[in-house]
Order: sequence, then C-alpha cells, then structure tokens
Amino acid sequence: MDVTLLDNDGRTVRDALEAACASATAVRIAVAFVKGGGLAAAPSLETVAARGGEVQLLAGVDFQLTDLDAVVRFEKPPSAARVYFHPDRAERVVFHPKLYLVDSSDMTTAIVGSSNLTAGGLSHNVEANVLLRGASSEPLFSSIRGFHAKLWDSPFAFPLTERFRQHSARLPDRRRAVELALRAEADFERARRDLRSAIVEAVTSSSSARVRRSWLLITSPANFIRNIEGRIWGDEQKGRIAQVGSGDLISFYITSPVMAIGAMGMVTRDLYEDHSVHWHDGRTYPYRFGFTILLRPQAPVPIRPLIPQLDLFGRRDDPHWGQGLQTSMLRLTPHDSDVLQQALVTASSAGAVA
Repeated sequence: MDVTLLDNDGRTVRDALEAACASATAVRIAVAFVKGGGLAAAPSLETVAARGGEVQLLAGVDFQLTDLDAVVRFEKPPSAARVYFHPDRAERVVFHPKLYLVDSSDMTTAIVGSSNLTAGGLSHNVEANVLLRGASSEPLFSSIRGFHAKLWDSPFAFPLTERFRQHSARLPDRRRAVELALRAEADFERARRDLRSAIVEAVTSSSSARVRRSWLLITSPANFIRNIEGRIWGDEQKGRIAQVGSGDLISFYITSPVMAIGAMGMVTRDLYEDHSVHWHDGRTYPYRFGFTILLRPQAPVPIRPLIPQLDLFGRRDDPHWGQGLQTSMLRLTPHDSDVLQQALVTASSAGAVA
C-alpha cells in the first residue's frame, strides 16, 4: 500500500482526489463542511455521478457552515446525499470527520485527515491528510468502508428535505445579522485591532530557524496596489531578490506623490521564476516571492516624520532623504523595522487593518 502525506504544499488534496476520481466507480465522502467552492475545485466528483458512478456524500450541518445547495447536487440516483445532525444539543456532539474513499475496478484510494470539501480545504489551507492507495481488498479499506456505512446508516443521517433546507437557511441569516451587529460595536472593533497588533508583535518578535531579516521595498503607487492584490513582489535582478527568504519581514514604501509606508508583510514563499505580466508598468519582474500582509492601515503612513528616527538616514533630519530611496529594495536594521511597525500599528488603531 502506498502512503503519502497531503499538506496542500507539495501536493494538494484536490490533485489527489481528481486523479483518483478519473477511473472511479464509487466515491464515499464524510466531511464536516461542504461548500460550492469545493465542488468547483474538484469537479470530477460530479463527473463520477454524471457518468453513472455512485457518490455517497455525507455532510455535517453543525455551525451552519455547509452549503446545502452544493450537497443536494448529489441527490441523483445511484448517487445520494445526506446530512448528519444530532438534535440533542446537550450531548455536545459535533460531526467532524474528513474522509474520502474512492473505489475503481481494482484499486482504492482513501484520504483521511483534516480537509473539508471546500476550496480552502482541498488546495489552499495548511492541512494534514494521509493518502492511502492500494488493492481494494486491503483490510484497512474494508474498515473505512464500514465506518462510512455506519455513519451513513446512522439515525442522525438523513436526506435533505425541503422543510429542513428552508428552516436551516434562517440560521445563517440570523448568525450574520448578530455578527454584523457585534462588529459594529466600538468595544469589539477595539478588541479586534488590539488582537491584530498582538499577533503582529508575536510574529515579528518570535525567533526562527535563522535570523529574521527586514527589508524596505520601494514601489510606485500603481504597482503597490498590484503587489498587495497578488501578494507577490518581483525583481529584474535575481541576485538582489535572492537575499530575501521565507520569514523575512517586508515594509512597502510608496513613492511620489504618496511618499509613505503602505504596509508590512512577511515572506511566505521563497524565490521563484514567473514571466507573466502582473504590474501596471508592463515590466515582467520575473524573479518573485510571495508574502502575507501583517499590517495595512486605511491610509499610508507618511515617511517624512520618521526620517530622524531611522538608521537608514543616520537618525538625523536628512534633507536629501529621498536620494537614499532611489532603488527597489533596502535592508533594514531591526531598529528601523520596529519604528515602521509601530508607526503602522498606531495608524491601524485609527481604522481597519487588512
């Protein structure tokens, strides 16, 4: 039997599921959440049902996170869909499995772990799943089939009725209304900003396998927007951008007429090469890295008041400070990184953060 780890980094659950379904005759799924985006990410599930294969989809409806319109798409014999719900809330029973079992004529693939049938669970989220592939007669696969059958035949697993769908739809609507009201409260917004600042402090101050470095990335206003939208930074010089690695902190300086610090982020994807055109100036910048945003206030922070505090300018009021920013990337000292971080935190406290 082949055993592989699927973490959505080296190999995604989506790719493994699509490959297994190419020759599938039967698919059994039991997951806590199902979303339409999950079916879009793994279209072969519906393809199996369309060509006459049997798909048994069992989904949880706790927390009202499952898209019932996505589940009902499998109510086409011989395929079928059911939802699992324990009516006694005092039992505190939550339906939480993540199981995919795909049978073909002489081979079976099972994926067991943490991925729900959602776009994130199948391809984007950090997940931990084990893929098992081997002969259909393997005892372990028999046990997994038995487990799915036990859930499928449980008295708490039932087909979707129209009345259940109608009443179930009211709960997410009510939840959203309550959450919107909560988010409008000043205390909630303040607590959210304080938590975000605490997270950024923890991330930026934590030690890593190597010394965390900080960089100032210098970009035009138009390209800054494209950087943020794509969560990528590019350079024409491989040697320069190759200095940056995962875990490094990056701050964005937006050039004239803005002349301000727009955001702080952390590098999450090491150097790679891509020649597609992404930025507004039409240049390729083929050497790239990916990042996530840590702080981005509603309005960029003007850099001029920060000049006397920065090692980059000798901690003095340098009248020619702009000349030092006539490049695309500069290494920052830990002190300068802290100054920029605090400025962004203060600005973010006055409004929403990214």
